[in-house]
Amino acid sequence: MRIKMILKFPKAITNTPITYDLIKKYDLRINILKADINYKLEGYLVFDIDGNSKKIAEALSYLEDEGVHADLITNTITIDQKTCVNCGICTGSCTVRALNMDRENWTLNYIEERCVGCNRCVDACPTRSIQNTAW
Repeated sequence: MRIKMILKFPKAITNTPITYDLIKKYDLRINILKADINYKLEGYLVFDIDGNSKKIAEALSYLEDEGVHADLITNTITIDQKTCVNCGICTGSCTVRALNMDRENWTLNYIEERCVGCNRCVDACPTRSIQNTAW
């Protein structure tokens, strides 16, 4: 089973080795996609987690017990088709090719499964048509 999650850390546990525990205690594969964790401040961590569904459930229980808020990410970005001008600038910032141009129709394509929530496209969009929905 593979899922994408965002963890929100309260300041009291920013020095706790959460990812280490997820890997060692629950035998999970963690791929950190984005993180902003500051010692003694709140933080967040976006990652892919891969492993046995029973172990993932146990890990989610552990996170809850530690005070970490965990949310599944089902849609990382949205594109407002009313304001998007299909300029393609965002595609240059998308290293995982979740955004690409349909060269036949010159329209923007979004492949949701590839998106890792890096926000580069959000920052690159000149019309602000792309919004991050994960946080």
